[in-house]
Amino acid sequence: MELKNYLKIIKKRFKLILIIAAITGLSAFLFSVAQPLQYEISLSLFINKNKTQETDDFKYDGYYALQAGEIIADSIEQWMKSPETIDVIYNKAKIAHGFKNIKSYTKKFTAKKMSSQYVEVKFKADSREDAEKISAAIVEVIGSKIKTLEENSEQELSFLIESGNPIIVESKPDIFLNLVIGLISGFALGVFTVFGKEYFE
Repeated sequence: MELKNYLKIIKKRFKLILIIAAITGLSAFLFSVAQPLQYEISLSLFINKNKTQETDDFKYDGYYALQAGEIIADSIEQWMKSPETIDVIYNKAKIAHGFKNIKSYTKKFTAKKMSSQYVEVKFKADSREDAEKISAAIVEVIGSKIKTLEENSEQELSFLIESGNPIIVESKPDIFLNLVIGLISGFALGVFTVFGKEYFE
């Protein structure tokens, strides 16, 4: 089939293409508007040395302290992927999480080691109040885990977990962008539909 034949089919059923594009675009628009407002949160965790083992050779001081801090930062990354840790965090915050499966637990938080003594944790919440409660719970739970590690070890070097104020940003779908994408997708679907209809007829 030549190009002019394709153009003829499009021209013949252009009204149907526009209707499908309009329906798809409107659906994308309504879906975007109906999405509840969420909040994106960035929480910075700083690993600070609390005390130093006092020996003549300073075995755990300086360079060794930085190494220990880096190990703790790695541990925080792994803890924030643990369903057990996440469950404790939500219980501390007194917020119902409603996770349906294990995978949903592990996707809730994203923890990334930015340096040997700095970990950034990102997550989403339904309100500013929930964001602040969860942030406080994260600091408390991680601090408790580090304290447990210290109690179970023979090292006298200890660390404190400190955090800055969580950065909380409103997150809502880009309605205009989704409308444009919906219209373009609807137009493509409309063209595909009319060609299919023409073929079977």
